[in-house]
Amino acid sequence: MKGLEAIAFYNGWNISATGILIVFTALCTLSFIISQLHKVLMIIEKKDHYITKAKKLLSRRRRTRLRRKLQVGTGFYASARQFNLLIRSVNDPFSLPKLITLAKKIDIARPYATVSELLTADIIVPNEKGYFSWDQDAYKNILGKE
Repeated sequence: MKGLEAIAFYNGWNISATGILIVFTALCTLSFIISQLHKVLMIIEKKDHYITKAKKLLSRRRRTRLRRKLQVGTGFYASARQFNLLIRSVNDPFSLPKLITLAKKIDIARPYATVSELLTADIIVPNEKGYFSWDQDAYKNILGKE
């Protein structure tokens, strides 16, 4: 066996293709490293600047979220009274989307905002089953009505 037959028999074509692929990949990698070398050198030259920048970024204080006080608009009291009447007409453990849909149907002003404020004030309280209840005592304490 001589010549091309020997090369084919001993997987010479596969070995040469693998070698070419390895050399081509190495040359591409080397050219990429050389093209980006100026950025690495700039970082090395200005390392103090980048270190202080990183320290400032990492040392920023995390703001603790304070519980906001209930600040309601002028129409909140009227909307809350309407929600109180609406919830009395619905069974007490109620679904929040169903409540908002009913509020839209009877044209309560700003139903989403009012429900959000009622949730924040703990007048509408969630239960463990995914439904909500109306806390009449909290309603009387916050609104001072009824």
